[in-house]
Amino acid sequence: MAKKKQKPERLPRNFHRTFIPERQYINAMLRFAASGKSGDYQKICAETGIPTGTSSGKVPAILDYCRGMGMVVLGGETRSAVKEPQLTPFGRVVLLEDPHLKEEVTQWIAHLNLCNPLTGADVWYETFFAGMQTLGMRFQRSKLEQHLAFAYKTQKSGIVGPLIRMYEDDASFRTCGALAELNGFITRKSAPIPDEFGYAYGAWILQLMSNHFPNARQVTVTELDTEAGWRTIPGWNIVELQRTLQLIERKGLVAVDRQMDPWILRPAARESDSWMHIYDGLI
Repeated sequence: MAKKKQKPERLPRNFHRTFIPERQYINAMLRFAASGKSGDYQKICAETGIPTGTSSGKVPAILDYCRGMGMVVLGGETRSAVKEPQLTPFGRVVLLEDPHLKEEVTQWIAHLNLCNPLTGADVWYETFFAGMQTLGMRFQRSKLEQHLAFAYKTQKSGIVGPLIRMYEDDASFRTCGALAELNGFITRKSAPIPDEFGYAYGAWILQLMSNHFPNARQVTVTELDTEAGWRTIPGWNIVELQRTLQLIERKGLVAVDRQMDPWILRPAARESDSWMHIYDGLI
């Protein structure tokens, strides 16, 4: 029915340089992007206060996290030493409404974007999407290491990197807590589906439809999961899938045709506009 067009441009395995995405530094990078400024890593460090060393420190890692989380895109030449981060609609509303990423919904949408097959980060994609059937919702750390070693054809240690730590650190994404480790076992938490998350999930799904199936007026739920992971990445079962669709349908963002098998999704709003309303349901 619809075909995928965009070539994957995921962040490489070691983009994070072992740093977790600290929310205070994400805030600093978003403010830098909002200022319209550009510069090399040293200038961005001086402007934002994000720590740096003799070379680049945390600046490139935080910039890449912001890209993978769907909050900024790079203007100008991608390979240039001068970086020009620009806010996306998601990044703009976060900076306005939840600048320190304290809200659970902000962290969940950023997490879901980080796992995206096209524009996310490769280790997150391998763990939450490509490796879902292999790993499941609870698995030994050794099994994750084996999965990643096979995916990257390497036996290097430390391949998991900061993947788990970021969801256990209060300075990062513990409020989301998509992963937790205890006694060598890692547990995945499925994305919650409260009513107040409806606008955010709707905007996220509309963005997936736009990016993975540009110019398509409709897409099946199966196609959207196969290509974009809209059900697999959040870890939703059939009941949770149905509840999510009912929720975003009530918000007027997506129309669901349940007469067809598989069900068909049709955008009922523009994704660029929908991002502005993701906090509307929060008290």
